[in-house]
Amino acid sequence: MALRFRKSFKIAPGIRVNIGKNGVSSIGIGPRGASMSFGKKGKYVNVGIPGTGLSIRQRIDSNVTAREQQRLLREQKKLEKLERMQRALSKVTLSLKENGTLEIINAFGEPLSRSELKLMWEQKSDFIRDWLENEMNEINGDVELLENIYLDTPHPNSIIEYKAREFSEPKPQEPAIPPKPEIEKIKPLGFLAKFSKKKKEEYELKLKKAQEQYEKNLSIWKSKKSDLLSKYNKEFSEWKLRKDEFDNKEIYYTENYKTLLQNDTDFMEIVLENAFNSLSWPRETIVSYEIDNNGSLVWIDVDLPEIEDLPQKVATLAANGKKLNIKNKPKKQLQLEYAKHIHGIAFRLVGITFATLPKSEQIIISGYSQRLSKATGKINDEYLFSFKIDRAKFEEINFDSLDLVDPIESLDRFEHIKKMTATGIFKPIEPFSK
Repeated sequence: MALRFRKSFKIAPGIRVNIGKNGVSSIGIGPRGASMSFGKKGKYVNVGIPGTGLSIRQRIDSNVTAREQQRLLREQKKLEKLERMQRALSKVTLSLKENGTLEIINAFGEPLSRSELKLMWEQKSDFIRDWLENEMNEINGDVELLENIYLDTPHPNSIIEYKAREFSEPKPQEPAIPPKPEIEKIKPLGFLAKFSKKKKEEYELKLKKAQEQYEKNLSIWKSKKSDLLSKYNKEFSEWKLRKDEFDNKEIYYTENYKTLLQNDTDFMEIVLENAFNSLSWPRETIVSYEIDNNGSLVWIDVDLPEIEDLPQKVATLAANGKKLNIKNKPKKQLQLEYAKHIHGIAFRLVGITFATLPKSEQIIISGYSQRLSKATGKINDEYLFSFKIDRAKFEEINFDSLDLVDPIESLDRFEHIKKMTATGIFKPIEPFSK
């Protein structure tokens, strides 16, 4: 087997000597990325961009024509330009104009040139399209979640176990005790001062005053510490009593859950509050309720989201995948989306209530919204719908395929008060009342 020997070492900054089997094979001059080498095979220039894999090597001795040398210089400038371009594109900022046009700014805060944009799309097209899709989803919002909020409704006969609540009152914080005072350090007498009666008397007086001040400060500190600890111990003791009482009650509720659900309306309200608090809503939704007839009748009032809370625009990705088409949502579409959403809220609340309170047989649920009165110029609560929902009829719904159910048509099967047009416009109504 033939063995090749090659060794390279520096003889000065930027100068390297390469030694082969037969002696010095070449000498290299210059840093990485732009160097010249001299050897038996001629003189070469080496140009490259470290870390990119881009480089060129060209012979430049007397055998090389002037045209080849010019070509080498052009290649070198091309590499340098590409390096600058890649450096500028290493950190870009994407933004979206109101009309959906994409704007890309380089690291220097300047819009990309045509050639830079071309390179950017060649290298980062997937990333840019993912970004555009995220922006599209932000504009369109969670419309699907808003419209399909009723899909999470449980069957009225679902068995919901009682989940014990945690004591919400925070534990009192231990007091911050100030540091214990220290006695003032008096500098000892010097060697000569020890032979002076006056100096010794002054020194003794300083020690005495320092001790008296220390004892005074210590007494104040002890008193303050005692007050702080006494106050904390009292607060902690009272907090502990409340916590123990609460925890014991939760244990009692858990052990007697089924019996209490049939007989104790106070407990029914606690359980229903637990159930409502565990729900998550994509828009603010405030629920109030009251239990009547020993639990067989439940009144629910819902402060509904406003139509303005829904996404007002719709965005789609352009055919070329390089911009978004953004337009205002048609008024009719927005109204129908809102109508489906608020009916979905009512549908879900009814299902949760029936599943939580097995004794409940009827739910009267009414929803209202805040609207501007053209007569007074004030914001008033206006009821948009009111439904009387019977358990037996509600159980007829196919809860295994709620995606096939329209919450508007489903609730309209029950006795109701509502003035809604085919285009989703609501007029105020007087709800069912006691």
